[in-house]
Amino acid sequence: MGRPRTFDADVALDAALAAFWEHGFESTSVQDLCRAMQVQPGSVYSAFGNKRDLFTAALRRYTQTVSAEAVRRITAAPTGLAGLQDYFDHLVDAMVDGNRRWGCLITNSLVEFAARDPELAGMITLHVANLRAAFEAALTRAVAEGELRPGAGPESAAMLVAVVQGMNVIAKSSPGRPALREIVETTLGGLIRVAPDP
Repeated sequence: MGRPRTFDADVALDAALAAFWEHGFESTSVQDLCRAMQVQPGSVYSAFGNKRDLFTAALRRYTQTVSAEAVRRITAAPTGLAGLQDYFDHLVDAMVDGNRRWGCLITNSLVEFAARDPELAGMITLHVANLRAAFEAALTRAVAEGELRPGAGPESAAMLVAVVQGMNVIAKSSPGRPALREIVETTLGGLIRVAPDP
């Protein structure tokens, strides 16, 4: 019978997620992971398998927490437009003051793995599809609520996904809140119905 585990696997996995998120898969060594997780290599292998297995678990944790919270912000708002605004407001805050200053783990992984690891690419593709579906639902609601310009609608979801991916990339260069807000305001401003002058 193996020794009982002496560390909290969830806490260790969150630490590994942060390390991968900040540095990427290739640039994060097993030694880096052990330091971040505060466990010995044997314990990492016993609990999670090899480095790729640990990365897969971290990516899954990211989609279940960070990604799920993003979708919830879009879909739980009182109106479609409020959902979009809440999502982008939170995104900018996280890029300036939170872990999104490292970009998005999904976007970073897309660049790193898309062409060479079908399993991870599939997880990434599912995340992007879920985000697009949430945007489509919010835009559909916004059309029904009369919040969008004529001609704007759920077909703009792909554009919003592309904007988010672009923001994730430039966030790593610390562009600052005003630059990020300008991107958001220009993007949403192109969709929102302008109230007529009184």
